[in-house]
Amino acid sequence: MGRAVATGATAYGASSSGLHHIPEKAEQVLEVVSQIPPGMVVTYGDVAEMVGERGPRFVGNVMGRYGSDVPWWRVVRAGGWPPQGLEEGALEHYREEGTPLVRGVLDGLRVDLARARWLPDLSGRATRSAAGGSFGQLHHVEVWVTDLAVAETEWAWLLRELGYERTETWASGQAWALGKTYLVLEAGPDVTGPHERRRAGVNHLAFHAGSPEDVERLAAGATRHGWTLM
Repeated sequence: MGRAVATGATAYGASSSGLHHIPEKAEQVLEVVSQIPPGMVVTYGDVAEMVGERGPRFVGNVMGRYGSDVPWWRVVRAGGWPPQGLEEGALEHYREEGTPLVRGVLDGLRVDLARARWLPDLSGRATRSAAGGSFGQLHHVEVWVTDLAVAETEWAWLLRELGYERTETWASGQAWALGKTYLVLEAGPDVTGPHERRRAGVNHLAFHAGSPEDVERLAAGATRHGWTLM
């Protein structure tokens, strides 16, 4: 058997060369990961879209079983976070390859997806069209909050009502996904004060929420979950 990459709670184990059979979809995942250029990354959801499979969890399971012989550190969680339990080893690779990090090469804890995301076309060349999406289509929104517990009371209810699923959690944040779009809630040390929507910047977010009756139902429930109607 081949080597196993293990740190903390996660291990990327058995070498593909030491296994008699790998399912076809798993082979497709490993082929995609093997093509990611140094210094670039994809998310688990990106890979799932590229191979037409069920979702990020499937890709994570494949990487956990067969991923030791491919550049596993180039597959990250939503928001740019390294594979869970393998953060230290992944950061060593990022620094070696010059992968852009949110807080710089020396002290960054996650990849800057805006600069490092690999979006190949069918021939494997980098392109402006995201896999499974259209150029210019909204990819994700990151909301900084002062208190994650309070924000979860508000946002978790709303996002679940809108059909989002929580895909990742970490000490200072969460990621919620619906199809190709995801939203990050984060209360990290860089947050400097409460949001003021009348200042320059993003004024508001608008979601499709069904029929007028559906919107009225959400509005009625919003005040019970920490929201204040304008």
